Amino acid sequence: MKFTANSTELQRTLIKIGGVIPSKSALQILEHILFDLSKNTLTLTGSDMSVSLTISQQVNGFEDGNIALPAKLLLDTMKSLADTQITFHADTSVSKVRISTDNGEYSMTGMGAKEYPVNTAFQEESHTLLHSLTLRRIIQHTLFAVSVDELRPAMMGVLLQFNGQDLRAVATDGHRLVKYSLRGEQTASLKKEVVIPAKSLAVLSKVLEDKECKVTFSQQHIRFAFGETHIESRLIEEKYPNYQAVIPAENEKTIGVKREELIAAARRVALYANPSTRMVRLDIGKDTIQLRAHDPEFGWEANEKVNCSYTGDELAIGFNSQYLIDILSHLETEEVVFKLSSPTKAGLVTPSPGNEQEEVIMLVMPVRLNT
Repeated sequence: MKFTANSTELQRTLIKIGGVIPSKSALQILEHILFDLSKNTLTLTGSDMSVSLTISQQVNGFEDGNIALPAKLLLDTMKSLADTQITFHADTSVSKVRISTDNGEYSMTGMGAKEYPVNTAFQEESHTLLHSLTLRRIIQHTLFAVSVDELRPAMMGVLLQFNGQDLRAVATDGHRLVKYSLRGEQTASLKKEVVIPAKSLAVLSKVLEDKECKVTFSQQHIRFAFGETHIESRLIEEKYPNYQAVIPAENEKTIGVKREELIAAARRVALYANPSTRMVRLDIGKDTIQLRAHDPEFGWEANEKVNCSYTGDELAIGFNSQYLIDILSHLETEEVVFKLSSPTKAGLVTPSPGNEQEEVIMLVMPVRLNT
């Protein structure tokens, strides 16, 4: 295998592929990137067995071939080079490659391409087209709320529900929940429900391009294809919990508040919170929210007032400050609306004003108040 390429262009591709490569793996081959040259097209693949990323780019090819090269050494080498022309010359019979520039030469030993795990069993059952902006917004609104608890594997992914022309994405870790819906999304009458691992969506978010993406489903996998980039991921096969059952339908107390003001106040007051609960108490009264935090071990306490629009009965409720800040930070409007009912029932947070084609509902569970 032999080709020449620009070091900077190759480095950009290697950085993207590197997001998939595990730093340590029981299978040494997974710490490598697969190079496959066909004429002037170089295709690079990285995988951790659950998600694979493949990107093709144009080079000056002289001799077709394939080889797996150590990802870290290769990327570190490309990062250390100036913007220059480089030549790759691989002897695939002994899995060695020589990288040459005008001023130097670097040799490394790789592994045979035949050892690299490639999924050849993908059998398409259905597909749809989504624009990258849609995928970005799904990831932006849901990924932060995915669980990291391996005992609840379904919640370690994002639920995607396709229902004809509507698309819904859901994420929860048991303490907070996000339901993001797009009305009128053209999905060719597709009716399907899948759970996509969080890592796969994190990888996708880093490589998305501003173009239409073909989303293809098989029984156990999903594939995203746009331009010269393909991402293939295993689906989580465990059934997603019934999230609708935990979304309260009778939160009659409605509070409007400036989002940035509440975030800033919550961050300051949370510095004084009990580290085990991180609880910030919200005392909601006429036109004001009083935020309070207390750490009894050190005798620390703080309180701060934020203006709001509310005319109902007074209400006190506690939230984990980090969960509250996370939810507010992933909304975009200047003002948000809280819908509450009691100190022991989940609170709903929505953007204000809403969007006719987009609905965002964020739920956060309360922390029990001491008094």
